[in-house]
Amino acid sequence: MNNILKLIALSLMMTCSIIYAQSPYTEKEQKMLKNIVSIWPYIGLEPIRPTESYMPFDYIHESHKRESILKTSFSSRLLYELSTIEVHMNTIIGVNLKDGHFSMPNMYLSIGKSFHFDWMFSATPFVTMTSKFDVFNKNYATGDIGLYDAGIEAVALTRILLSFRMKAVNDINGSTFMLLPSVVDSESESFAPHWYLPRVNNEMGFRAGLIGYYYELSYSQGYSKDSNPLAVAFKINGDYFRTQFLYQYNNKNSLSPDNFQNAYDSRLNNKTHHLVQLSAMGKIPFLDHQLWLNMLGEYTWRDNDAHYVRIELGLEWKMINIAIRPLFYIPVNYNDDNHNMNGFNPKKDLFCFEYSAYLKFDPIYFGFQGSTDGRYYIAMKAEF
Repeated sequence: MNNILKLIALSLMMTCSIIYAQSPYTEKEQKMLKNIVSIWPYIGLEPIRPTESYMPFDYIHESHKRESILKTSFSSRLLYELSTIEVHMNTIIGVNLKDGHFSMPNMYLSIGKSFHFDWMFSATPFVTMTSKFDVFNKNYATGDIGLYDAGIEAVALTRILLSFRMKAVNDINGSTFMLLPSVVDSESESFAPHWYLPRVNNEMGFRAGLIGYYYELSYSQGYSKDSNPLAVAFKINGDYFRTQFLYQYNNKNSLSPDNFQNAYDSRLNNKTHHLVQLSAMGKIPFLDHQLWLNMLGEYTWRDNDAHYVRIELGLEWKMINIAIRPLFYIPVNYNDDNHNMNGFNPKKDLFCFEYSAYLKFDPIYFGFQGSTDGRYYIAMKAEF
């Protein structure tokens, strides 16, 4: 199956790379079409973002708009105007000082190239590879490398999104102002604490909706024999803030990875069929954008599991970053009278406090992160 998916992804990239033709539209016809489309202000043309966004962005898991090299083009010479090759990486290398555990839990490398039919249509075939590596001792190490995601992302009239990809379903927010994220993105990370959120059990399918530089409204659906997850996402992307509403649903199977168990009662139905997440994050500049106050608040509800609350607060001055992250895990069926029976102890399982200090040399970060439950890390990451 993996070989078939790799062949499909390679075929998409080869096909898109050889499509050249003369434009069937004159500049007069294009101007007329452009004026018609502009009647609809929320679907109308959006060739470039007029302002700069200072918010972090997840290029691996999210949809995003690609810009044409020719910003105000009415060119009729080529059907497809080529953009530069996009390369995105997100990787973490760290050591758990408490357990002496060295790992590269998630390394992603994504490559894509956009093709633009003037302002009317663009298509971006892409491939994302992933690798994982864990060293537990000199005699025991695990690791693998493979295809994580692939597909094609198309935008019509600069606003209408249609994407076909292997990881189709809109996923939870993985952005952070800390050194290390609090999202479990690998089933090999069985050592991750229960305060961390597992990513959705994704499938091949499509995303469709409206996408702009300042917002996204999309529906996504995955298809397989045993699992048909879906999601609805609404995002607002400002220059100094970002908000997101996400609803995920899977009736056939759990949204969680196969080995995921809740932290307090193994006798319950551990399958999560519904998930709701509300998140907001912002950056407030001081001293002519030299000093930043970074803030994040997030609430997630997973049925048959728990309420997750994440708060982040940090200061960023040039290359120096310090941040704190309180995490809450509140079981949905928690009863204080029987917590000893079901294994959930509110004195140690309800709350975790994490802190970090690191140096940021875009796109490289390295530093230290600790927590009140005894986890201490030295880590380095690259993100661009």
